[in-house]
Amino acid sequence: MNEEEQLSPEIYQLLASGRKIAAIKLIRAETGLGLAEAKDLADVLTGHQSAASAQQHQALKEEGGASGMLAIAVAAVIAFLVYVFLVAD
Repeated sequence: MNEEEQLSPEIYQLLASGRKIAAIKLIRAETGLGLAEAKDLADVLTGHQSAASAQQHQALKEEGGASGMLAIAVAAVIAFLVYVFLVAD
């Protein structure tokens, strides 16, 4: 069972009437999703984002995305500085 099958009809009514923020709040309350995930689901429901691109976005996020690469770069810089100042003496 996916998130779309758990949603109340009120969410669809809010989206149909253009009240996207209220719909996102209700999606979060009903599903426990985070803000970005609830917005992505609202976009899928309104047709502004394909289900495939929403899944790709979620997969990238779960893999670490850009924040994971930033953490690796910071760790590399710290390791280099530790080597230069502590080991290379």
